[in-house]
Amino acid sequence: MAWIEKHGRGWRVRYWNSDGTAATVPGTFPTEEEARAHAATLGGTPGPPPAVFLAPQPQTPPPAIPADTPAVQAQPAHPAEAAPITVAQWIEEWWDTIDIGDNTLAQYRSITKNHILPRWGTTPIADITAADVAKWTKQLRENYKPSTVTAIRKLFSLIMADAADNGLRDGNPVRRHRGRGHAHPRTERVWATEQEVNEIARRILTLAGPNQALLIITAAYTGMRWGELAGLRRERCHTGALNPRIVIDPEVGALHEINGQLSYGQPKTASSARTVTLPPFLAALLAAELIRSRAKPVFTTITGKHLRRSGFQRRLWAPAVNGTTLPDGTVWKPIKPGLTFHGLRHSHKTWMIEDGIPDVAQARRLGHRLQDKIDDVYSHVAASVEQRLLGALETRWQRALDGAASTEITPEDGE
Repeated sequence: MAWIEKHGRGWRVRYWNSDGTAATVPGTFPTEEEARAHAATLGGTPGPPPAVFLAPQPQTPPPAIPADTPAVQAQPAHPAEAAPITVAQWIEEWWDTIDIGDNTLAQYRSITKNHILPRWGTTPIADITAADVAKWTKQLRENYKPSTVTAIRKLFSLIMADAADNGLRDGNPVRRHRGRGHAHPRTERVWATEQEVNEIARRILTLAGPNQALLIITAAYTGMRWGELAGLRRERCHTGALNPRIVIDPEVGALHEINGQLSYGQPKTASSARTVTLPPFLAALLAAELIRSRAKPVFTTITGKHLRRSGFQRRLWAPAVNGTTLPDGTVWKPIKPGLTFHGLRHSHKTWMIEDGIPDVAQARRLGHRLQDKIDDVYSHVAASVEQRLLGALETRWQRALDGAASTEITPEDGE
C-alpha cells in the first residue's frame, strides 16, 4: 500500500515494506497528481495508511497442511520498482536544502532554467555519466564565453555532488575537463590609478552631479561593493572628527536588485558586515554631502531615488570610462577601457598592496576572510597599521589633486 505526503515544495510517495516498516520513494514530485499517479503504480489506494493496517492482529494458528501436499517456497511481497528520479525532480527538492543569499539564488535559478533543465531535466539522475557531461560542456563552449560555461558547470557539479551525498547516484559525474584548447590565459583585472579615478569622477560630475561623483571616490577609497554603496544609509555614515567610519550592517547592509525589485538585505558574506574607516578628506566630503542632501540613502539618482546598477552603467559609467562625444561637441577620450565599477574595488586592493599594508588589514577592510592563515584569528588590526593605511589614502588623494592641477590647459596651451 502506498500513500502521498506534502514535503517541502513538492510531494513524496511512501509505502510499507514487507517487514512492516515505512519507506519513501527517493526524491519528490512537483504536483500532487504526479505523486498520486506514481503511488498507484506501487499498489493500493493513495492516501494515509488505514489504522487497521497498523493495529496488531490476533495470533491464530496456521491451518494444518496435509502431509502429501508438495512444498511451495514462499515469495516475499515487494512494491513495484520505483521510477528513477530525474534531475528536475531532484532539483525541486534541492532548492529547500541550500542556504544562500537572494542574489545567488536568483543566479542559480536562472542558470537552472536556461541551461541545466533544458538538457538534463527529464534524465534519470543516476544515468548521467562523465562522458555525457563532457559532451555537453563542449557544446556549451561553442556558444558561450568561458566565464558562463564555468558558472554552469560549477552549479551542475554542486547539484550532482549533493545528489551523490543523498544516495541518488554513485559519485559526481562533473569531472575536471581534460583536453586541448580550453586552457584560457589568466586575464589581469583592470584597475585604475588615483589620477584616473579622479578623472572618471570629474566626468560623472559633468553628467550627473556631485552625489554620484562622490560615489566613485568613495568606492575607490573604501573598496566597498556596489550593493554596499547603493544601500548605504545616512545613519550608517559617521563623519565626525573622532573615528570617521562607515558601518555595513549584517542584516540590511546592502541593496539587492532581484527581478527588477529593490530591497535591503544582508551583504555578500558574513565577513562583509564590517566597519570601514575613512581618511580625513573623504570624511569631509561625505559630511558636506549629508548636509547638502537630506535623502536617507547617501547615494541616489538625480531625482533622489535608489540607484540601479544597469542604469548607472549605461548612462554614466560607460561614457565616462570608455569615452563619448557630448551634445556640445566635446570629445572625451577613453580613460581606462575594460574597467568596471567593481574594478574600483580591485583598485583599492592594488593601492593597499603598493603601500605595503599587511594582508590581514587588507582583508578586514574589503570584508574578506583569509584562508589558512593564522593572522585571520585576530579580531582587530593594530591602530598603527590602520593609521598608516588611512595616511596612504590621504596621500594618494592629494597626489591626484596635484596631478589634476598640473594638467589643466591654460590659454597659452590652446594657442
